[in-house]
Formats: sequence, structure tokens, C-alpha cells
Amino acid sequence: MTTIPTAERIAAAAVTHFSSYGYDASSLARIAEAVGIRKASLYSHFSCKDDLFMRVFAEALQAECGLARDCFAAEPLAALPGSSYCASLIERFEKSEQLRFLLRTGYMPPPALEPQISAGHEAYLAQLQGDFAERLGAWGRGRLMPADIELYGEVYLGLVDSVQVKLVYTDARQAQSRLQALQQVLQDGLLQRSGHGSAVHE
Repeated sequence: MTTIPTAERIAAAAVTHFSSYGYDASSLARIAEAVGIRKASLYSHFSCKDDLFMRVFAEALQAECGLARDCFAAEPLAALPGSSYCASLIERFEKSEQLRFLLRTGYMPPPALEPQISAGHEAYLAQLQGDFAERLGAWGRGRLMPADIELYGEVYLGLVDSVQVKLVYTDARQAQSRLQALQQVLQDGLLQRSGHGSAVHE
């Protein structure tokens, strides 16, 4: 039987705790208790709450970036670029403490950690935009200009942001409604700009 390193067990407990209570209301003592260790033992792995919080954020960010890349790679060429990733956000939000932690932290970072969190969040968005641009170029089959791809890349980030805001501040039903409306507008614009056809197949 493989033994999970203590630092990994602490991080796993911390993501649940931070997701539920946020940064300010979280307690290292309660995280240590959930792992079955003393608070003093936790400090042999993480120097402070900020250190642990950023470890959990980095892991959540890495996991989400990998999942987003897999979503783009698995999309059929005829599908609206980026649609499967947005749908996955809604599907996973209530099930994944890691995703809830990541999105809430991205929109409501602890002030002392805001620069590091913002840098990570911007890197995630840059990856999304790059992956979307690559898929859009293939979908457009040369009928979209580079300026079009850049423009719609920004539009796509606006769509992602809107869906995430709805998830964080309202609920999945409202996020789904927002996604459907914005996807329709994005689809109509892309079809008109590219002359791609009368429909996009999911």
C-alpha cells in the first residue's frame, strides 16, 4: 500500500477547508486536525497560511489548465471552438472543491496574495486564449484573418469570465443560461465572419 506524503495530505485537506471557509476564516489548526497531525507538525511542511494557500492555488491552477487543454484537444473540428470547456465548468463546479476554490480565489483573492494569484490567473487566461485561437484557426479553415482570431479570442475570454462569475456569485442554472446566450452570439458572429456555413454542430 502506497503512503501519501504528509504534505500532499495537508494540501488535500486545505483545498476543502479553503473552499468552504475562504482565506480569512480558515484555520491551520483545523486543517492539521483534519489530517490527523498537530499544528506544529504542519509547520514542518508549510511555513505559514500563505505558503499553504499558494501551494493549493498552484495545484488547482495546474489541474485546471491541464483539463482545459484536454477539452480543446478532444473537440470535434466542426464544434464551436471552446464550447466543451465552458460546459465542463458548469458541470464540475458543484462537484469539484478544487475548481470552486480556484474560481473563488481568482475573483476574491486575499489582498496580501493578490499579485501572485493575479499572475497565475492571467497565465491561465492566456492559455485559454491561445488554445481557443489554435482551434479557431483550424475551424475557420483559413477564412478568418489573424485580426479576427485575436478579436474572437477576447470575446471568448469574456464568455468564460461571464460564466465563471455566474457560478461564483449565483448558480449553475444562471451560468447555463448565460452560456447559451453568449455562445449563440459568438456562433452567429463567427459564421457571418467566416462564411463557414449555416450551423455549427456540437
